[in-house]
Amino acid sequence: MLGGNSRSRTHTRRTRGGTASACAAAVTATAVLLGPAAPASADLVPDYRPEQWGLQTIAAQELWEDTQGQGVTVALPGTSVNEEHPDLVDNVRVDTRFGTGGDAGAGSAMASLAAAHGHGFDADGGMLGVAPESTVLVLPTGDRLAEAVRFAAQEDVQVILLPETDGAADLAGATQAAVDNGVLVVGPAGGPEDPNVLTVAGTDADGALVPNSPDAGSVALTAPGADLMAADTEVGYTEVTGAQYAAAMAAGAAALLRSDHPHLLPGQVRDALVEGSRSGPEGLPALHLPSAQEQATAIAQDNPAFEEDVLSEDGQGWAVPVWVWFATVGAVVVLGVLLVVLWIRRSTADPYGVEAERQEEDERIAAERAAEAPPASRRKRGGRRRRTRGK
Repeated sequence: MLGGNSRSRTHTRRTRGGTASACAAAVTATAVLLGPAAPASADLVPDYRPEQWGLQTIAAQELWEDTQGQGVTVALPGTSVNEEHPDLVDNVRVDTRFGTGGDAGAGSAMASLAAAHGHGFDADGGMLGVAPESTVLVLPTGDRLAEAVRFAAQEDVQVILLPETDGAADLAGATQAAVDNGVLVVGPAGGPEDPNVLTVAGTDADGALVPNSPDAGSVALTAPGADLMAADTEVGYTEVTGAQYAAAMAAGAAALLRSDHPHLLPGQVRDALVEGSRSGPEGLPALHLPSAQEQATAIAQDNPAFEEDVLSEDGQGWAVPVWVWFATVGAVVVLGVLLVVLWIRRSTADPYGVEAERQEEDERIAAERAAEAPPASRRKRGGRRRRTRGK
Protein backbone atom coordinates (compact mmCIF):
# COMPACT_ATOMS: atom_id res chain seq x y z
CA MET A 1 0.00 0.00 0.00
CA LEU A 2 1.40 3.40 -0.98
CA GLY A 3 2.38 6.04 1.51
CA GLY A 4 2.76 4.29 4.80
CA ASN A 5 3.58 1.10 6.64
CA SER A 6 4.91 0.02 10.00
CA ARG A 7 8.07 2.08 9.51
CA SER A 8 6.19 5.39 9.70
CA ARG A 9 3.96 7.00 12.26
CA THR A 10 2.13 10.28 12.45
CA HIS A 11 1.29 12.37 15.51
CA THR A 12 -1.24 15.07 14.70
CA ARG A 13 -1.28 18.40 16.49
CA ARG A 14 -3.73 20.75 14.84
CA THR A 15 -3.78 24.54 15.15
CA ARG A 16 -7.46 25.17 14.57
CA GLY A 17 -10.57 25.53 16.73
CA GLY A 18 -9.83 24.95 20.41
CA THR A 19 -6.13 25.44 20.00
CA ALA A 20 -6.60 28.87 18.46
CA SER A 21 -9.00 29.81 21.30
CA ALA A 22 -6.49 28.66 23.86
CA CYS A 23 -3.80 30.79 22.23
CA ALA A 24 -6.08 33.83 22.26
CA ALA A 25 -6.94 33.24 25.91
CA ALA A 26 -3.26 32.96 26.78
CA VAL A 27 -2.53 36.25 25.02
CA THR A 28 -5.39 37.96 26.88
CA ALA A 29 -4.22 36.62 30.25
CA THR A 30 -0.69 37.80 29.58
CA ALA A 31 -1.95 41.26 28.69
CA VAL A 32 -3.88 41.47 31.94
CA LEU A 33 -0.89 40.41 34.04
CA LEU A 34 1.67 42.60 32.32
CA GLY A 35 -0.49 45.63 31.74
CA PRO A 36 -1.01 47.56 28.48
CA ALA A 37 1.48 46.77 25.79
CA ALA A 38 1.59 46.51 22.05
CA PRO A 39 -1.85 45.46 20.77
CA ALA A 40 -2.11 41.75 20.03
CA SER A 41 -2.53 40.73 16.41
CA ALA A 42 -6.06 39.78 15.49
CA ASP A 43 -4.76 36.96 13.31
CA LEU A 44 -2.21 35.02 15.31
CA VAL A 45 -0.01 33.12 12.84
CA PRO A 46 1.58 30.03 14.39
CA ASP A 47 5.28 29.76 13.74
CA TYR A 48 6.71 26.26 13.97
CA ARG A 49 10.18 27.10 12.75
CA PRO A 50 11.78 26.86 16.20
CA GLU A 51 10.53 23.27 16.29
CA GLN A 52 12.07 22.38 12.91
CA TRP A 53 15.17 20.72 14.31
CA GLY A 54 15.72 18.92 11.03
CA LEU A 55 16.51 22.12 9.13
CA GLN A 56 19.00 23.12 11.81
CA THR A 57 20.65 19.70 11.79
CA ILE A 58 21.36 19.71 8.06
CA ALA A 59 22.10 23.49 8.13
CA ALA A 60 19.84 24.21 5.15
CA GLN A 61 19.68 27.93 5.96
CA GLU A 62 23.37 28.32 5.21
CA LEU A 63 22.63 27.73 1.52
CA TRP A 64 19.56 29.94 1.28
CA GLU A 65 21.55 33.09 0.50
CA ASP A 66 22.76 31.38 -2.68
CA THR A 67 19.73 29.30 -3.58
CA GLN A 68 16.37 28.25 -2.21
CA GLY A 69 15.67 25.75 -4.96
CA GLN A 70 14.35 28.16 -7.57
CA GLY A 71 14.03 26.64 -11.02
CA VAL A 72 13.91 23.05 -9.72
CA THR A 73 10.92 20.71 -9.75
CA VAL A 74 10.62 17.73 -7.42
CA ALA A 75 8.19 15.08 -8.66
CA LEU A 76 6.19 13.22 -6.01
CA PRO A 77 4.46 10.22 -7.64
CA GLY A 78 2.16 7.83 -5.82
CA THR A 79 0.63 10.21 -3.27
CA SER A 80 -1.95 12.95 -3.04
CA VAL A 81 -1.32 16.40 -1.52
CA ASN A 82 -3.44 19.20 -0.10
CA GLU A 83 -2.34 21.86 -2.57
CA GLU A 84 -4.45 24.49 -0.76
CA HIS A 85 -2.41 24.31 2.44
CA PRO A 86 -1.19 27.88 3.17
CA ASP A 87 2.43 26.71 3.29
CA LEU A 88 2.18 24.93 -0.08
CA VAL A 89 0.02 27.22 -2.22
CA ASP A 90 1.71 28.03 -5.55
CA ASN A 91 4.54 25.58 -4.86
CA VAL A 92 2.49 22.49 -5.72
CA ARG A 93 1.04 21.30 -9.02
CA VAL A 94 -1.20 18.21 -9.04
CA ASP A 95 -1.65 16.06 -12.16
CA THR A 96 -4.28 13.31 -11.83
CA ARG A 97 -3.80 11.59 -15.20
CA PHE A 98 -2.63 8.41 -13.43
CA GLY A 99 -5.36 8.37 -10.80
CA THR A 100 -6.38 10.07 -7.59
CA GLY A 101 -5.12 7.51 -5.08
CA GLY A 102 -2.33 7.75 -2.57
CA ASP A 103 -1.91 8.75 1.05
CA ALA A 104 -2.73 12.47 1.21
CA GLY A 105 -1.41 12.72 4.75
CA ALA A 106 2.00 11.34 3.85
CA GLY A 107 2.05 13.26 0.58
CA SER A 108 1.26 16.62 2.18
CA ALA A 109 3.91 16.04 4.84
CA MET A 110 6.56 15.02 2.28
CA ALA A 111 5.78 17.97 0.00
CA SER A 112 6.02 20.42 2.89
CA LEU A 113 9.30 19.00 4.17
CA ALA A 114 10.78 19.45 0.71
CA ALA A 115 9.24 22.72 -0.45
CA ALA A 116 7.01 24.53 2.08
CA HIS A 117 7.34 28.33 1.94
CA GLY A 118 5.57 29.43 5.11
CA HIS A 119 2.78 32.01 5.24
CA GLY A 120 1.65 35.12 7.05
CA PHE A 121 3.20 38.58 7.03
CA ASP A 122 6.56 38.36 5.27
CA ALA A 123 6.06 34.55 5.35
CA ASP A 124 7.02 34.56 9.03
CA GLY A 125 4.53 31.88 10.06
CA GLY A 126 3.98 28.20 9.50
CA MET A 127 6.92 26.05 8.44
CA LEU A 128 9.61 25.95 5.77
CA GLY A 129 10.84 23.13 3.61
CA VAL A 130 14.47 22.52 2.74
CA ALA A 131 14.01 24.16 -0.69
CA PRO A 132 11.19 26.70 -0.16
CA GLU A 133 11.30 28.10 -3.70
CA SER A 134 11.23 24.78 -5.50
CA THR A 135 8.11 23.28 -7.10
CA VAL A 136 6.50 19.91 -6.38
CA LEU A 137 4.79 18.01 -9.19
CA VAL A 138 2.32 15.65 -7.49
CA LEU A 139 1.23 12.56 -9.44
CA PRO A 140 -1.40 10.58 -7.53
CA THR A 141 -1.62 6.98 -8.70
CA GLY A 142 -3.40 3.75 -8.09
CA ASP A 143 -1.29 0.86 -9.35
CA ARG A 144 0.45 2.95 -12.03
CA LEU A 145 3.42 4.17 -10.03
CA ALA A 146 5.99 3.07 -12.62
CA GLU A 147 4.12 4.94 -15.35
CA ALA A 148 4.04 8.06 -13.20
CA VAL A 149 7.81 7.83 -12.62
CA ARG A 150 8.45 7.52 -16.37
CA PHE A 151 6.15 10.46 -17.06
CA ALA A 152 7.88 12.62 -14.45
CA ALA A 153 11.25 11.90 -16.06
CA GLN A 154 9.94 13.43 -19.29
CA GLU A 155 8.54 16.54 -17.62
CA ASP A 156 11.81 18.38 -17.02
CA VAL A 157 11.90 17.53 -13.33
CA GLN A 158 15.29 17.37 -11.64
CA VAL A 159 14.42 15.17 -8.64
CA ILE A 160 11.91 12.34 -8.15
CA LEU A 161 10.84 11.56 -4.57
CA LEU A 162 9.41 8.08 -4.13
CA PRO A 163 6.95 7.21 -1.36
CA GLU A 164 7.06 4.02 0.66
CA THR A 165 5.56 1.05 -1.18
CA ASP A 166 4.77 -2.55 -0.39
CA GLY A 167 7.38 -3.67 -2.94
CA ALA A 168 4.80 -4.91 -5.44
CA ALA A 169 5.57 -2.23 -8.00
CA ASP A 170 8.55 -3.01 -10.22
CA LEU A 171 10.21 0.39 -10.55
CA ALA A 172 13.70 -0.60 -11.70
CA GLY A 173 13.03 0.07 -15.37
CA ALA A 174 11.27 3.37 -14.63
CA THR A 175 13.98 4.62 -12.29
CA GLN A 176 16.68 3.66 -14.81
CA ALA A 177 14.85 5.67 -17.47
CA ALA A 178 14.69 8.61 -15.07
CA VAL A 179 18.43 8.50 -14.35
CA ASP A 180 19.18 8.19 -18.07
CA ASN A 181 17.11 11.34 -18.56
CA GLY A 182 19.16 13.29 -16.01
CA VAL A 183 16.88 12.92 -12.97
CA LEU A 184 18.05 12.07 -9.44
CA VAL A 185 15.72 9.53 -7.79
CA VAL A 186 15.42 9.64 -3.99
CA GLY A 187 13.44 7.16 -1.91
CA PRO A 188 13.05 5.69 1.57
CA ALA A 189 15.45 2.93 2.56
CA GLY A 190 14.00 -0.50 3.17
CA GLY A 191 12.18 -0.95 -0.12
CA PRO A 192 13.12 -3.22 -3.03
CA GLU A 193 16.81 -3.02 -3.90
CA ASP A 194 17.31 -0.52 -6.71
CA PRO A 195 20.76 0.94 -7.49
CA ASN A 196 19.10 3.86 -9.28
CA VAL A 197 17.58 5.17 -6.05
CA LEU A 198 19.39 7.19 -3.38
CA THR A 199 18.00 5.35 -0.35
CA VAL A 200 17.55 7.40 2.82
CA ALA A 201 16.94 6.30 6.41
CA GLY A 202 15.65 8.53 9.20
CA THR A 203 17.41 9.69 12.34
CA ASP A 204 16.07 11.34 15.49
CA ALA A 205 17.22 14.53 17.19
CA ASP A 206 19.93 12.56 19.02
CA GLY A 207 21.38 11.27 15.75
CA ALA A 208 20.17 7.68 16.21
CA LEU A 209 18.29 5.68 13.60
CA VAL A 210 14.53 5.66 14.05
CA PRO A 211 13.03 2.40 15.30
CA ASN A 212 12.48 -0.36 12.72
CA SER A 213 15.04 1.16 10.35
CA PRO A 214 16.38 -1.19 7.66
CA ASP A 215 19.81 -2.76 7.72
CA ALA A 216 22.72 -0.42 7.16
CA GLY A 217 23.58 -2.22 3.93
CA SER A 218 20.46 -0.86 2.27
CA VAL A 219 21.04 2.74 3.41
CA ALA A 220 22.98 5.21 1.26
CA LEU A 221 22.30 8.32 3.36
CA THR A 222 20.61 9.33 6.60
CA ALA A 223 18.59 12.49 7.25
CA PRO A 224 16.30 13.82 9.98
CA GLY A 225 13.23 11.61 10.03
CA ALA A 226 11.68 11.61 13.51
CA ASP A 227 9.17 13.99 15.08
CA LEU A 228 9.36 16.39 12.14
CA MET A 229 6.84 19.21 11.94
CA ALA A 230 4.95 18.95 8.62
CA ALA A 231 1.76 20.07 6.88
CA ASP A 232 -1.36 17.96 7.34
CA THR A 233 -4.28 17.29 5.01
CA GLU A 234 -6.20 20.39 6.12
CA VAL A 235 -4.57 23.69 7.14
CA GLY A 236 -2.81 22.55 10.26
CA TYR A 237 0.37 20.70 11.14
CA THR A 238 1.43 17.30 12.34
CA GLU A 239 4.53 15.53 13.58
CA VAL A 240 5.73 12.67 11.39
CA THR A 241 8.33 9.95 11.70
CA GLY A 242 9.60 7.59 9.04
CA ALA A 243 12.08 6.92 6.26
CA GLN A 244 9.94 8.56 3.58
CA TYR A 245 10.04 11.84 5.49
CA ALA A 246 13.82 11.61 5.76
CA ALA A 247 13.83 11.01 2.00
CA ALA A 248 11.76 14.18 1.57
CA MET A 249 14.43 16.14 3.46
CA ALA A 250 17.11 14.65 1.20
CA ALA A 251 15.07 15.45 -1.92
CA GLY A 252 14.85 19.08 -0.82
CA ALA A 253 18.62 19.08 -0.29
CA ALA A 254 19.11 17.67 -3.79
CA ALA A 255 16.87 20.45 -5.13
CA LEU A 256 19.16 23.07 -3.58
CA LEU A 257 22.27 21.51 -5.14
CA ARG A 258 20.64 21.08 -8.53
CA SER A 259 19.48 24.69 -8.46
CA ASP A 260 22.97 25.96 -7.68
CA HIS A 261 24.76 23.47 -9.98
CA PRO A 262 22.25 22.66 -12.74
CA HIS A 263 24.91 21.15 -15.01
CA LEU A 264 25.81 18.31 -12.62
CA LEU A 265 24.64 14.82 -13.54
CA PRO A 266 22.40 12.79 -11.19
CA GLY A 267 25.33 10.63 -10.10
CA GLN A 268 27.42 13.71 -9.33
CA VAL A 269 24.68 15.24 -7.18
CA ARG A 270 24.31 11.90 -5.41
CA ASP A 271 28.06 11.78 -4.78
CA ALA A 272 27.99 15.33 -3.42
CA LEU A 273 25.23 14.44 -0.95
CA VAL A 274 26.86 11.21 0.20
CA GLU A 275 30.54 12.13 0.11
CA GLY A 276 29.87 15.63 1.42
CA SER A 277 28.24 14.28 4.58
CA ARG A 278 29.09 13.82 8.23
CA SER A 279 29.50 10.60 10.12
CA GLY A 280 26.13 9.35 11.26
CA PRO A 281 24.75 6.39 13.21
CA GLU A 282 26.51 3.06 12.64
CA GLY A 283 29.05 4.88 10.48
CA LEU A 284 26.41 5.81 7.91
CA PRO A 285 26.69 9.17 6.11
CA ALA A 286 24.47 11.89 7.61
CA LEU A 287 23.15 14.68 5.40
CA HIS A 288 24.90 18.04 5.93
CA LEU A 289 24.21 20.64 3.26
CA PRO A 290 27.18 23.04 3.64
CA SER A 291 29.70 20.23 3.16
CA ALA A 292 27.58 18.74 0.38
CA GLN A 293 27.65 22.14 -1.32
CA GLU A 294 31.45 22.23 -1.02
CA GLN A 295 31.63 18.78 -2.56
CA ALA A 296 29.34 19.81 -5.43
CA THR A 297 31.50 22.88 -6.08
CA ALA A 298 34.62 20.71 -6.13
CA ILE A 299 32.99 18.36 -8.65
CA ALA A 300 32.05 21.34 -10.80
CA GLN A 301 35.61 22.68 -10.69
CA ASP A 302 36.90 19.30 -11.86
CA ASN A 303 34.95 19.99 -15.06
CA PRO A 304 36.43 23.31 -16.26
CA ALA A 305 34.04 23.49 -19.18
CA PHE A 306 31.19 23.78 -16.69
CA GLU A 307 32.65 26.09 -14.05
CA GLU A 308 29.86 28.63 -14.56
CA ASP A 309 26.27 28.43 -15.69
CA VAL A 310 24.06 30.92 -17.44
CA LEU A 311 20.36 30.88 -16.50
CA SER A 312 17.54 33.21 -17.30
CA GLU A 313 16.89 35.94 -14.73
CA ASP A 314 14.20 33.97 -12.92
CA GLY A 315 16.40 30.89 -12.61
CA GLN A 316 14.41 28.96 -15.20
CA GLY A 317 15.61 27.34 -18.37
CA TRP A 318 18.55 25.26 -19.46
CA ALA A 319 22.05 25.91 -18.16
CA VAL A 320 24.56 26.93 -20.84
CA PRO A 321 28.26 26.20 -20.20
CA VAL A 322 30.66 29.11 -20.54
CA TRP A 323 32.71 27.34 -23.22
CA VAL A 324 29.61 27.29 -25.45
CA TRP A 325 29.33 31.06 -25.14
CA PHE A 326 33.03 31.53 -25.93
CA ALA A 327 32.74 29.25 -28.96
CA THR A 328 29.66 31.12 -30.16
CA VAL A 329 31.31 34.53 -29.71
CA GLY A 330 34.44 33.27 -31.50
CA ALA A 331 32.41 32.02 -34.44
CA VAL A 332 30.60 35.37 -34.68
CA VAL A 333 33.93 37.25 -34.64
CA VAL A 334 35.40 35.04 -37.39
CA LEU A 335 32.28 35.46 -39.51
CA GLY A 336 32.45 39.21 -39.02
CA VAL A 337 36.10 39.34 -40.15
CA LEU A 338 35.29 37.31 -43.26
CA LEU A 339 32.43 39.64 -44.15
CA VAL A 340 34.67 42.71 -43.73
CA VAL A 341 37.37 41.17 -45.97
CA LEU A 342 34.77 40.31 -48.60
CA TRP A 343 33.36 43.82 -48.49
CA ILE A 344 36.84 45.38 -48.88
CA ARG A 345 37.65 43.16 -51.84
CA ARG A 346 34.39 44.02 -53.54
CA SER A 347 34.74 47.73 -52.81
CA THR A 348 38.27 47.83 -54.32
CA ALA A 349 37.28 45.85 -57.44
CA ASP A 350 36.11 47.32 -60.80
CA PRO A 351 32.33 47.35 -60.36
CA TYR A 352 31.69 49.26 -63.64
CA GLY A 353 34.25 47.49 -65.85
CA VAL A 354 36.38 50.64 -66.44
CA GLU A 355 39.68 48.84 -65.96
CA ALA A 356 38.60 46.03 -68.26
CA GLU A 357 37.62 48.53 -70.99
CA ARG A 358 40.98 50.32 -70.66
CA GLN A 359 42.90 47.10 -70.95
CA GLU A 360 40.87 46.11 -74.00
CA GLU A 361 41.50 49.53 -75.61
CA ASP A 362 45.24 49.29 -74.94
CA GLU A 363 45.36 45.87 -76.51
CA ARG A 364 43.46 47.16 -79.62
CA ILE A 365 45.81 50.13 -80.10
CA ALA A 366 48.86 47.89 -79.75
CA ALA A 367 47.43 45.54 -82.37
CA GLU A 368 46.74 48.40 -84.81
CA ARG A 369 50.27 49.79 -84.44
CA ALA A 370 51.71 46.37 -84.98
CA ALA A 371 49.68 46.04 -88.22
CA GLU A 372 50.79 49.45 -89.58
CA ALA A 373 54.50 48.85 -88.99
CA PRO A 374 56.48 47.80 -92.26
CA PRO A 375 57.89 44.29 -92.47
CA ALA A 376 61.41 43.88 -91.20
CA SER A 377 62.72 42.66 -94.70
CA ARG A 378 61.75 45.94 -96.43
CA ARG A 379 63.58 48.18 -94.08
CA LYS A 380 66.70 50.00 -95.51
CA ARG A 381 69.94 48.95 -94.02
CA GLY A 382 72.10 51.79 -92.88
CA GLY A 383 75.94 52.19 -93.37
CA ARG A 384 78.34 51.90 -96.35
CA ARG A 385 78.65 48.79 -98.49
CA ARG A 386 81.98 47.02 -97.96
CA ARG A 387 84.16 46.69 -101.11
CA THR A 388 85.82 43.46 -102.15
CA ARG A 389 89.60 43.50 -102.33
CA GLY A 390 91.22 43.43 -105.78
CA LYS A 391 88.43 45.12 -107.51
